[in-house]
Amino acid sequence: MQRIDLKNLIRLIDDQKDIETNLILDEGCVIEAENQTALIKVINYIFNYLGAQTQQPLEISLDLMHDGCLLNFMAFTEKSPDTPLSPNVEEALKAYKGTVSLVEENGKYLQVKIHFAS
Repeated sequence: MQRIDLKNLIRLIDDQKDIETNLILDEGCVIEAENQTALIKVINYIFNYLGAQTQQPLEISLDLMHDGCLLNFMAFTEKSPDTPLSPNVEEALKAYKGTVSLVEENGKYLQVKIHFAS
């Protein structure tokens, strides 16, 4: 098992992306997993999925909670996504004790929430 610091991982991925973001990331959000490769792919996918929906910066927050960590991606947009969120995201997150939900407020925003249980 390896310890994955979510704050550092998100910063690394964000640095590689050509997408404008606003980051609010709590310290101490660490998960344990065999490998971080699938998690990197999931986070990249969500960056791309939401980045394609808006011209505004993505709002990304990471919150340390009593029952784990909440990673939240929000894109302010007036349009609905062209495709649903891939079912592979939910499957990939199981290895990290993660669950995903998509919140859509028509004409306002799209939000992807990932909860990592402690």
